[in-house]
Formats: sequence, C-alpha cells, structure tokens
Amino acid sequence: MSTPYLKYLDETLTLTQALIRIPSHNPPGNEDAIAAFAQQWLVDHGVSSMLVKLEQGRSSVVARIPGSAAGSIVLCGHLDTVTANEAAWQHRPAEPVIEEDRLWGLGAADMKSAVAVLMQTVARLAQTGRPPEKDIVLVLTADEEWGYRGAKSVAESDLIDDAELLVIAEPTSNNVYVGQKGELWIEAAFTGKEAHGSMPETGANTILPAAHFCTRLHDEVARWPETPGKGRTTLNIGRFDGGRQVNIVPSLATVQLDVRVISHEHHNLAVRAVSDIGTQTASAAGCEFSAREMAYHPPILTVTNQPWALKLLEAARTATGHPQPQGLSPYSTDAVSITPILDIPVLICGPGSIEQAHQPNEFIELSQIAQSLELFTAFVA
Repeated sequence: MSTPYLKYLDETLTLTQALIRIPSHNPPGNEDAIAAFAQQWLVDHGVSSMLVKLEQGRSSVVARIPGSAAGSIVLCGHLDTVTANEAAWQHRPAEPVIEEDRLWGLGAADMKSAVAVLMQTVARLAQTGRPPEKDIVLVLTADEEWGYRGAKSVAESDLIDDAELLVIAEPTSNNVYVGQKGELWIEAAFTGKEAHGSMPETGANTILPAAHFCTRLHDEVARWPETPGKGRTTLNIGRFDGGRQVNIVPSLATVQLDVRVISHEHHNLAVRAVSDIGTQTASAAGCEFSAREMAYHPPILTVTNQPWALKLLEAARTATGHPQPQGLSPYSTDAVSITPILDIPVLICGPGSIEQAHQPNEFIELSQIAQSLELFTAFVA
C-alpha cells in the first residue's frame, strides 16, 4: 500500500477509535452525541452535512458532495451498536485497543470502522476539488440495530430522492453482496391446561409439544436445498418460554423464530411449515396452536448491470484480489427501510467479518480497514 494510503489509514484508525469511545448502544441509542461528532468532523474536513431527527436524542447524518451529472450514489452506515456485557470483555467495550494488527472495541466490526472509512472517503473526495460523476451522498443512520427507523426517516426526508444506487458498508470482508435474505420473525404459541404438578396426567403440558415442534421444524428447514447465488434459508429458534411455576403443569408455551429466507416462496413455505407442524404437535398433546408474524422484510436481489454497481464490483475485485461471488447477505440491513420507499438497487460491502458482530471482544483486522479505504476511494473517484 502506498504512503498516502498509509497516512489516511492512520487518520481513519484514529477516527474509528474516536467513534468507538462515544457510546451509542441500542437500546437506548442516544445517537445525537455520535451524530454531532460526525457532523463536526465532516465540517472540519470541508463537507457540509445536516442532522435528520428521529426522536428526542436520536438523529442521523446526511452529507452530499455535488457531482457533475444528475442523480446520486448513497453510501450508508449506521451509528448505533448493540449493547455489551462488559464482564465478558477482555477490554472495556468503549475503550478501543490496537493489538496484534487488530482493533478491538464495541462497534469495531459492526460498524464504526466502516463509518470512519465512509467519512474519510467523502472528505478526501471533497478535498480534491474535482466533482464526481454523480452526487455522492453519505448517510449515517440511527436505530439500525433495533428497528431500521433512522434509515426510514432519511428515506422519507426527500434528501436522497435522486438516489440511483444504495451501497451499505456492513461487514462483508470487503466482498460485494448483491442483496440480502429476507427476515421473517414468527411467534408460535401452544395453549393447554394447568394442573397440579403431582398429577400431570390431568393437565395438558404445552412445553412438550413446543419442544417437539422446534426439533421437527428445525429438521424440516434444514432439508430445504441451497440455491446457487442465494444460499439457503436458515432457522434460528431465538426464544422459548413456558410455564409459570415448577409445580404447575404449564398451560402456555411460546416460541419465537427467526427465519432468513432466500425468496418470497420460502417465506410462504416457512409459514405453512410452522402452521402444519405446530398444529400436528399441539393436537397430539391435546393442546391448541396459533402463530403470528412478528415482522417480515422481503429478500432484496439486485441485478448488477448498472454502471455504478459494476464499478463497485471492480473496485472490490481489485482491492481484495479475487472475483466477487455476488451472493446474498445472510443478515438484514437498513435497506429494508429504504428500498420500499425509493426502490433502488442495493449492494452491501464493507470491512470486517459479520462473525465478529454482536458478541464480546469484537475486533477488526487493520488490513480490512486499509483494504476498504482503498476500495471506496477508487469507487467514488
């Protein structure tokens, strides 16, 4: 890597550490502090920006570098992080540490390093004094980790109505995903009959059919085939609740499911499987079954023949040194709140590994940040 890149890498690492030191864990979010910091940093580096208020104490940031032609390319990242259990961390989550060519801290991978890269990218672009082909818009959102509401407020603000492509810098190890799986959350409920714990045969225990339901549903989804370019639909049994006292036969058990679907057809397949397996297992135990969709964000798939999409794929190929696989992101992003409003293509590409997200001792390889800086600088040039 050339000396100029090394210089900007040092600046980007310093910026990343500054962002990590500003608490923005969600809940509650309180992104105003980090949003104000980002806005002032951008102003200090020649980029004007504005805050888009979500609610009290919570704002997103939008900045724009004018281009020579109509339309804009949106670079998007989020300012919030998940919460952290400090007792499980080797270092304090909000005190970033660089050791062994890694940067450790809450949000290091998801995704304050990427936010720093995007901020540095637009700052460098502004400092060249040469307008890009299209407007380059930086969007740093609140509330991604909980409800994607910051992204929705930006999309509804008319500030990015001219967007032609949305690039979200979530951690992908700097590979390009051409969309994302759908996110389907379902709550299944089993209703039975309470009885004295010494006489379980007089009641209808709901935990047993609920447990049977979980294992059968898990095995069913695991049998669904993988689709080239999309991957496979996955199931996570995220919560299981049942019973109210050890000596009472439980009359209610609930299961919350997180299904990441590769197509709308698999959404329908998952809903049917939940209904059929739930009804069968409940009936066999003398219980009633019901289910409801808690949330559903459909899959997003982008056709990559758009010139700027091809440019990002080429920049990623050059930076990473290998062809881009162009699969679907297994996780959800702010795109779920933006594309229903603007209906634009979405690419997901950013530094770090998603395997580091949402867990103690989060880190990112310094080489990933350097690679991303090279990638995005080439993309907007």
